[in-house]
Amino acid sequence: MIEIYLLEQLVAVATHGTLLKAAEELYITQPALSRSMKKLEAQLGVSLFDRDNSKITLNKTGEYAVEYAKRILELNHEMCEGVSDFDRRRRTVSVGACAPFPLGELTPIIQERFVEMAVSTELADDERLITRLKNRAYQLVILHKRPDDDNLYCQHYLEEKLYIVVPETHPLSARDSITFDDLRGYNVLLGNSIGFWMDICRLRLKTENLLIQNSMDALFELIEASTLPFFTSDRIMERQNQPSGRIVIPIDDQDAHAVYYIACLAKDRNKYDAVFNAARDAVFRSM
Repeated sequence: MIEIYLLEQLVAVATHGTLLKAAEELYITQPALSRSMKKLEAQLGVSLFDRDNSKITLNKTGEYAVEYAKRILELNHEMCEGVSDFDRRRRTVSVGACAPFPLGELTPIIQERFVEMAVSTELADDERLITRLKNRAYQLVILHKRPDDDNLYCQHYLEEKLYIVVPETHPLSARDSITFDDLRGYNVLLGNSIGFWMDICRLRLKTENLLIQNSMDALFELIEASTLPFFTSDRIMERQNQPSGRIVIPIDDQDAHAVYYIACLAKDRNKYDAVFNAARDAVFRSM
């Protein structure tokens, strides 16, 4: 049995051209690397190098062995990653979402039905979510566009509408509704971890007017201490009280309204059927 480290060292020699450079890259001595190569030759029963007094170079057999070594190392890496990923999937339900609110609503539903498993979550755009779902990096995803893909099972989940919160003295405070165009030129506070909503805001408003806060604590402190407008949604307002002295105004644009969908691989539908049913029941109860 040939040890993996011998194959790694052989590939290093081929990559760097000399034992000295390969040894430096591997953080071992040149004599130690030379002994390893002689050991590999002994195990294979062939000569891999042409040697003279001044240098050592791979011969044709050695070059052939390097190609095999690379393939074996790739398979070894694939095995380690694959086994680790398989074990992680057995112990973890990984969920990706396009926005934080529906993710926050779905996570406890999953936890209640997979009590012996951890739930990991991540925000990403729809394209990445679908790709990683098909690659099994996620088991469930929340999208804001219904995918047209027979390999996925998809169910309507929640809807969310964007609002702007302004002080009573703000020029827009008397409006019953506004558009993104009305907000152009005004500085607006928003958090960084808002999923696809960030793309909408950057597309529809001037970037220099978006006061993006990486820390939610910093965002809340600024909301309390300043009179700057900030975004909220109908869903968030159901669960949080807005600061006094502020006016909440709906944004009328079509892209200020999101429809969310839960999706899994079609062949995994039965495994997560309880999650889909519980999510549907939770929506009905909230109506």
